[in-house]
Parts: sequence; structure tokens; C-alpha cells
Amino acid sequence: MTDSNTISFIRRLDRQELWLVLRTQIAEYNHHRLLHLGFIFSLAIATSTLLCILVLNHASKLQYHQANAQLTSPIGFYIVAEQGGRVTKSDFANLRRQGFTQITPVLTFRKHLANGKRLKFVAIDMLALSIANPAQYNHQAVLLTKAHLASLAIDVDIDPGVKSELSLADNTVIPIVLTTSEQWGRVALVDIALAWQLFPQQIDFSALMVAPLSEQHKQDLESALPTHLSLNEPWSYQERSGFADALHLNLMALAVLGFIVSMFIAFQAGEQAWHKRAELAMQLRLLGVALNTIKLAMLLEALFLVLVASIVGVLIAVALVTVLLPLLGLTFSQLYSLNMSGHFTWQWRYALWALLISSVAVLLALIKQFKRISTAHVTLSASEVTVRFPRRATLAVAVSLLLLFSWWPEHSWYQIMLKYGMLLIASVALLPHFLQGLLCLSGICFKFLGLHYFQLNAFRMDYIVKDASNQIGRRYLPLAAFYLALTTSIAAALMVHSFEGAFVRFLDQQLSADLLIRYHPGQKQSVETWLQNNRDIDEYILHQHTWAKSADDSVKVSSYQSSRQIDSLLLKSSSIKATPGCFINEQLALKRQLVVDQVINLRQGEQQYSCYIQGIYYEYGYPGFSLTLDTQQANSLFSGWVYSGIGVYFNPGSVIDKHVVSRALGLADDQIYEPAQVKKIALEVFAQTFVLTRLIAVILLVIACFGLFLSANGLELARKADLYILSSLGYSKRELFVHMLMQWCLLTVGCVLLSWPIATILANALVSQALPASFGWSMPLMFNVGSFAISSIFGLLFLLPALSIPLFKLNLRSDR
Repeated sequence: MTDSNTISFIRRLDRQELWLVLRTQIAEYNHHRLLHLGFIFSLAIATSTLLCILVLNHASKLQYHQANAQLTSPIGFYIVAEQGGRVTKSDFANLRRQGFTQITPVLTFRKHLANGKRLKFVAIDMLALSIANPAQYNHQAVLLTKAHLASLAIDVDIDPGVKSELSLADNTVIPIVLTTSEQWGRVALVDIALAWQLFPQQIDFSALMVAPLSEQHKQDLESALPTHLSLNEPWSYQERSGFADALHLNLMALAVLGFIVSMFIAFQAGEQAWHKRAELAMQLRLLGVALNTIKLAMLLEALFLVLVASIVGVLIAVALVTVLLPLLGLTFSQLYSLNMSGHFTWQWRYALWALLISSVAVLLALIKQFKRISTAHVTLSASEVTVRFPRRATLAVAVSLLLLFSWWPEHSWYQIMLKYGMLLIASVALLPHFLQGLLCLSGICFKFLGLHYFQLNAFRMDYIVKDASNQIGRRYLPLAAFYLALTTSIAAALMVHSFEGAFVRFLDQQLSADLLIRYHPGQKQSVETWLQNNRDIDEYILHQHTWAKSADDSVKVSSYQSSRQIDSLLLKSSSIKATPGCFINEQLALKRQLVVDQVINLRQGEQQYSCYIQGIYYEYGYPGFSLTLDTQQANSLFSGWVYSGIGVYFNPGSVIDKHVVSRALGLADDQIYEPAQVKKIALEVFAQTFVLTRLIAVILLVIACFGLFLSANGLELARKADLYILSSLGYSKRELFVHMLMQWCLLTVGCVLLSWPIATILANALVSQALPASFGWSMPLMFNVGSFAISSIFGLLFLLPALSIPLFKLNLRSDR
């Protein structure tokens, strides 16, 4: 035989051997369909869990950045006049003559429409904008967005780019054009020259807009301002992105935890599905199949698993993202006024992410089996060897992680999450030892109760406990997955409940007034006169604020004139001294590392002020820095006050309808607010914000219970020999079912008991450490039995059918 023929013959033998091994693997899939389908599905779930959040974060960030780019204001500062005053044309001309060319005038006013609604006009110099971007700006017409026009309920048909006309309540006819620019919000944007032409009664300016300046130019501008003008720094949309970033980080933490839970299940499913692979590999080796051929077949099978897990995982992830992304878009729309479509757009990078995740999942799930089967000593690994659970190793891992947990720093969000992640993994390592002790205690209790109170079969109860103790090692992985999911769900429920309780308390105190009235310049005197002469009104409080600097941070300075305003502050800590001072919000205290009885320094322009910190209060409705002090002291220290409105308190038993107040004062409906309605809307936004956290926690529980279903089906089937022995000793099928179900219930109840204290520690870390590191504020942890009970009962409700179905089927098929 020639060399070429020999090589060809060897290659045919190699292909035949490979086909033989592949047919053996296919036969294994056919023979144990449920096990292998569960294994594949668990890999797909592991892929989809992490892929879903990666895609969700990426897609939402893209939409967020697009919307934020449209909404980010190019304005660095505002020059405003004192309350009731205007910025005159001579003020603007003087500043321009001094070389401040970055200043642009702005005029704001409101007009009534024919249907009673009020339209806010913002007038700026639009000549340059209309030349640079004529598709969005037109200096010869009033610009309205399509959404804004629809909200005004105006019966006008207008096409984009086509000029139309709109009549106001005073019969003034204005030209209008639709624009796609949402940078200025829901206002009617108009060129300032056109505004003076259409509304000749409008004179001077409302404010001057200033482009971002260097610190030196800003100081020069502040020095050049006359005494009746002040420089204010607006709140930027960029500062609001902290909430989005924190939400992304929290979702990513849950996704990683979900991947870990899924991998516990996938590893257990791989152990069961490939239980006899070592024996089959040994038989193939005895038949003369080369080890490299077995390795190649295993590699092909692994590639098949990666491909299938990627495809199924992508389908599940796309379904989840399609549902979750609009919810996230709605949350950003309500919190930030960001116009996010919420529609999912597929990108090819997502497929690469899926392949990478599924490859890691397959490698982690089968690395032990690959090592066992591909070794040349496969005959030894296929022999019957009793494998003991590594109790000392798990205890050593737990102690090491706890020591590392006590040493780990907690300066940033990432460090805090890693620190308490170590605690969670340490509790997983301690889980078998906790279950062992709990079963020992349960055995003692069963003996005591059986002998003294109930007529229990002492032998059978003792055997249930001892048999369950011996099965901890075999059932550890699915129990650990269930424990992780349950602990996470309880911690998330506690965090949401704490946030909801603190938020409701905050709203109750902030919205304690019966009515809130906002007015425009010129209406203040008439509003106060009506309130003073109305006998149904107990008290009214003027809300005012100005701006100052603490180091390089802008601080919103508010004043209080009534004890009701002090009571409306949700205090985190307060001073026991009677020294008069000021109150600061928690965001400022955390940023500057301030506590009560310390001194805080402020400056406004060239003026410097100091006050003792009398208290620190929670402020969930404002993400910036704020300070509150007595009105008499505040008016003598600060200038540039802006009056935001009046809080009205009725006499006991008196109720005044907002429409009556509106007609009496000649105010628009949107100038009078009922705090109860504002509170309702705020709570609805809150509920939608955390729906993702709740939903992902539920998904984790479902995944864990699915793993218990697979494990109960496979692990109990592997115990047929033991069950036949029990059957021969007199156990009926019903008694066998009760025997195994009680064992699983004892172990899962142990998981529930350990999850409660660990979940409490995690929830406390979230609200007191992780939230300040990511949001800038904290909240007190509020315990709620429902948070423990609902999550535990919900998990057990999933658990019972997951265990009952395979156990019941097993006992029906087991013959005595």
C-alpha cells in the first residue's frame, strides 16, 4: 500500500471515528432529552440575563445622549434683575461697551389663547440661528413644536416649514411655524425684534443670557454688574445624568448577579446531563477511538452549545428589551423631560456580545466535564468514586471573604458594591454549614415534639433529617442559586419600600399646604391683598430663593418665615444647641463633609457670609445643593431673590376650590396647584422608576426556581436505588413523595432564614452607602414584614410546583 493510500485510509478511519463519537453524543441527547434541554435552556437564560441588561443600558444610553444633546443648554449664566424689575436696554448697552460680547438678551412673557390656555413666549435674537440652521429656526415667525401645539388644543392644521397664523385672546394675530428643535422646551420661540413688533407693550428684557465663561471672566462680569442685577448659574441637564448613571449601574449589578445565579443552574445541569459521559468515553477508548477524536467531538459539541445558547439567548433578550426599554424611556421622559422614543433598534455588536457571553457560560458550565473526559486517565475518572462535599474548603473561602470584606474600602460606588458582593458570596459559602446546623437543630426539635406532643414516627422523622443532611452537597448548587435570587429580591424590596416610605414622608412635609399659587411680576400685590382679606385662610407663606457659592459649588439659598416651613424639612440630624443658624440639605453635607454645629461659608458676588449648621435635611426632589435660613437674616445677607410662589393654609373646616381662587385672582389654572394632585403624580413617577428593579428581581426568582425544577428532576432520578430500598422497607409511593418533599422544604426554608439577615445588611448598605455614592443622598432603612414575607412566599410558591411535579412523576414511575 502506498503512502498516499495509507494516509487516505487513516483519514477515512478518523472520519468514521468522529462520526461514531458524534452519533454517541446525539444518542445521549435523545435518551435524556429533558436533562439536555434544561441544560441548553439554562445556558440560554444565563446568556439572555446579562445580554438583556447590556443591550438595555446601551440602547437607553444612546437615546439618552441623543436627547440630552438636544436639551443641553448653551447658556452658562443668567443676568437677572431684582424681583419686579427688568433688565433695561441701557444695562445691556453698558455691558456690551465694556467688552462683554458673550451676552444675549432674552424676553419672556405669557399671553392668553382664545381657548383660555396660556402660551409662554421666549424672545431671543434669532437672526444668526435662522441663517445657520434655517430648517429649525425662522426669525420671521413664532416657532412651536408639534407636541407643544397639540398640548395647547388649538384647532390649527399646519405642516412643518409652512407658515400659518394663530389668533390670541386679545385678537392679536401671530405667524407660526412648526420646528423640530426641543432645546428651549415647550415655549413659543420668537425673534426679539418680531416680539417688540407684535407686542409693543413689551419693553426692555427679562434677563440676559451669558455663554459659559472662564472663572476670571466671570469674576470680571460680576464686578461690572450694577447693584440691581445679579449673575445666576442655571441648573444644567448634565447634572441630572447622575440618576441615569446610577440606574445603569444598579441594573448592571443585578444582571451580573443574574448571570451568576444562572451559571449555578447551568453548572448543575451540566453535571447531571454529562453524568455518564466519562463512562461512555472510557468505552470508546476501549474500542480504539483516539483521544484526539473524542476531544474534537467535544469541541464540536461545545460550539453547537455556544451557537444554540446564543440564538435562544438573543431571542429571549430581545423580547425582554422590547418590553423594558419603553418603560425606561418613560421614566427618563418624566424625570428629565427627555424625548426618548423607547423603541429598540438591533445592532450587530449585540450578536457579538451574545457569542462572547454564551462562550463564557459554556466554558464555566462544562470546564469540569471537559477536563474529566479529555484526560488520558479517563478510565480512572469513570470508576465509581464517592465524592465528598468540600466543607473545609467552603468554610475557608467564607472566612477569607469575610476578612476581606472587613478590610475592603468603601469610597466609591464600585468599591461598595464589590465589598458587599464579597459578603454575599461569603454567605453562599457558609450556606451548607448553616443548613447542616439547622437540620441538626430540627432533628432535636422533631424528637422532642414527637415524644411529648405529637404521635410522630420518630425513626422516619430522624431519617428525613439525616438523609437531607447527607444530600446537602448534591443539592448545594440549586439551593445556592435559589438563595442568591431570594436574597437579592428581598434586598431590592426593602430598598424600594424604604425609598417609597421616605419619599412619601418627604412629599407629605413639602406639600403640606392646601394650595400652591404661582404668580408673575405685577401680580404679587393683588394676590397678597386677596389672601390677607380672606377669612378662610389661616396663613400664607412666601417661597423665595436666590443663589450663592460654597467653594466652587452653586447653592440654592431659601428662606423660612414660619414654623410650618421648618416642620416641612425632613431632618436627618439636628443640633441640640439653641444657637441660631442655617439648615443645609444632605447633598451639600456629603459633598463638603459637613456635620451639625460646624460653620459653612457662602459668598454672593463680593459679599462673604458664614452661619452655623443647625440641621441637615433630606431633599429627594432636588439633586443640587441647597441651604435654608431665617427670612429676616436672609434678606439682610443676600440679594437677587426670586419669588417662586405662595403656600396657602386654610382654617380648620374651610375648603376653597382652586377654580374659585383662579377666578378671584384672575390667574390661569396652571398657576394654582393642589398639593394632593402633585403628590399623586410624583408617586406614579416613583412607581415607574423602580418597576425595572422589581421586575428583574422577580425574573431572578423565576430563574432560580427553574433551576430547582431541573435539579429536583435529575437529582431524585439519580437516587432510584435508594428509593427502591425505602420502598422495600415499607414506604408507599405517597410516603416516598412526602419524604423527598419534606427534605427539599427543610433545605429551602433554611435558605430563606439565612437570606433575611443578609438581605437586611445589603439593603442597609444600598440606602445608606451606595445611594450617597451614586445619587448624593441617602434614606433611612425602613423595615417591612411584607418585604420579607412577599419575596419569600413568592419564591416558595414558585418552588412548590418546581419540586412537586418531578417528584410526583418520579414516585408514580417507581415500582415497589
